[in-house]
Amino acid sequence: MVRALSCFALIVIIPNCSGHKDSVKGDQILAYVGDRTITIQDFLRRAEYSIRPAYCRQSNYLHKKIVLNSLIAEKMTGLEMDTKKDDLLESSNFKKFLKGRTEQAMRQVFYNDSFYDSVSLSDDDIRERYLLSGRTIQIDYLSLPDMEMVQKFKQLLDGGMPLDSIYSYLWQGDVPSRTINWFDREPKMIHDGLFREDLEKGEIIGPFKADDGTYLVIEVRGWSDQPVITQDQQDLRWNDVSDRLKETSATGQFKDYVENLMKDKKMDLEPETFNSYASIAGDHYLRDEEEKKIAIDQAIWDNAEQIDLRPFDNRAGLDLSATLFRYDGKNYSVGDFNDMLRSHPLVFRKRKMNKGEFRSQLKFAIADLLRDMELTRVCYDKGLDSDWRVESNVFLWEDAYASRRYMEINGLDDNATEQESLDLFGSIIDSLQEAYSNKIKINMDAFETLELTSTDMLVTQRGLPYPIVVPSFPILTSDNRLDYGSILK
Repeated sequence: MVRALSCFALIVIIPNCSGHKDSVKGDQILAYVGDRTITIQDFLRRAEYSIRPAYCRQSNYLHKKIVLNSLIAEKMTGLEMDTKKDDLLESSNFKKFLKGRTEQAMRQVFYNDSFYDSVSLSDDDIRERYLLSGRTIQIDYLSLPDMEMVQKFKQLLDGGMPLDSIYSYLWQGDVPSRTINWFDREPKMIHDGLFREDLEKGEIIGPFKADDGTYLVIEVRGWSDQPVITQDQQDLRWNDVSDRLKETSATGQFKDYVENLMKDKKMDLEPETFNSYASIAGDHYLRDEEEKKIAIDQAIWDNAEQIDLRPFDNRAGLDLSATLFRYDGKNYSVGDFNDMLRSHPLVFRKRKMNKGEFRSQLKFAIADLLRDMELTRVCYDKGLDSDWRVESNVFLWEDAYASRRYMEINGLDDNATEQESLDLFGSIIDSLQEAYSNKIKINMDAFETLELTSTDMLVTQRGLPYPIVVPSFPILTSDNRLDYGSILK
């Protein structure tokens, strides 16, 4: 039996706000494109959370206009697909993808509204942590696979053997080391164990049990403190400490909620079917690292979201009707589970694992999927599928995919360069700007106040079924003129 419970991936990134007119609050709208909207938040995230092409990567006003033109072009090409019958956009797989995106956004909104936003901190709470918030600690550490190894470690430690020697005795080479600063998102038990006024050099803390079932032991090598001098620096750190404490408190409350939600739930695996499934799944998920890298590089736009969604339906030796596990009094077949994976890809607690670890990690991943299923039911009961933030996030992804399909139908090659894409669509976008001009309205007052950085980032959310925060930047136009549409008052 495996309890269907684990630490939920907690991200305070609220879904993007781009969608259809009825879904988005008016004070957040940057532009209307027909019945689609682009919001201020959407503009900033599409520019900052994905890698922009070189022709609009800088922070100047000219590049800012290219970004807006590109997002408007994406909406126009997406609208064009509304009039076309497209097998991919109408496929069950795409609908499952949108369902998965919807439900992930629902869970994030639920966490934000019910836990994160409910946290209240006093100045005394913040001040106490503020004093240590500039500290970076150097540590050595051991990751032990089970309690048997933990006991062996304790015996050696009690016998006076130092941690680095224990590591050499148990394995080979130098003991792993790293630095941890106050703002790193370590588990609370590790954070609280390290960031104390009475911490001593050479102190051993742990073992701490991790979500993946391993045990961590830490030795403190030393630390350094980075003071803040100016008032601006002090204010910034104060606010950062406040945000971090708020997140930590919300995380703890949410974990307690999940534990209570799942306390009477259990999952029983069907051993023979699970072993067969795990063997085939292991070959799929533990592909050669170079093969994985190539697959991700080739699919860095949207298919990276679905690299591991390819089902095992046609793999030899799998009976789709065979019961894989029983959960909460219901049997789930291999086919049932594969169907679940189409909207909720598996999330493994360990990012790197060997074949011998895969079965246990697969059990955890199935349990975590069932936990998300229970949370999603709560979200549906609360009507969060109709929340404007959830709906607009789904419209964002739907429009981005529709635009991409438009590009493919109009001759975009998978291996096309940026310049080839611009050459292909430059005149098309010009004609669409003219055709849609009376349906486009831009809030120029809001646009003038927006600022971009010139830093390349591809933002992802670890521990979630869909880790990519926003679709990749649309390469449709390098036009820097806003000489169409009208001004939104």
